[in-house]
Amino acid sequence: MKRYFLILFFSNIALAQESNVTFSSIDSLSESSSLSSCKHQIGIGLSKFVNSAFPSDSNAFLLEYRYLKTPAVAYRAGGDYHIESTKDSRYEVALKIGIDKLFRNYKKWKFYYGIDLGGRYLYYKNREQYFISTTLNPFIGIQYQLSQNFSISTEPGFFLKYNFRKDLKSFDSQNQTNWWESRLAKIGFLQLNFHF
Repeated sequence: MKRYFLILFFSNIALAQESNVTFSSIDSLSESSSLSSCKHQIGIGLSKFVNSAFPSDSNAFLLEYRYLKTPAVAYRAGGDYHIESTKDSRYEVALKIGIDKLFRNYKKWKFYYGIDLGGRYLYYKNREQYFISTTLNPFIGIQYQLSQNFSISTEPGFFLKYNFRKDLKSFDSQNQTNWWESRLAKIGFLQLNFHF
């Protein structure tokens, strides 16, 4: 009797979980057609607008775009810029490209992994100093679908970054420096997405 109860209990759990799953093409079954009709996604980092509520990351981008080539593969691009005309004028431009692949697709939740390659250029006009960095960022993405057109996502990962700095006003013979750095990236960083 105990064995029958345990088998019945675990089979109910398995069947209940199965009803929450929408299989994608990578599972060799058909995908839900309502969510696959949106091939484009534009995302905005929430920490850029509400700094006190969400963690910020200097390697995150203000605006990101994803194009679903297939239901399981997406091409990505992102950009950011910052211009200040204060005493120490600052100009910053950053761009990235990447790819991600879906590995789990539930009704509201999507789990994917991918990699981004990015670059950032920062120039201080009055100091005549500039920084250039190149970043490789593998990540795991988690997306929660609020509706067909809106979702929230996070993409924690780590990055490997090569930095180069040059001081044009310096009399130092070693007025340029380069270094490598690596750390966890976008931990707790949330992004609001619009799908169309």
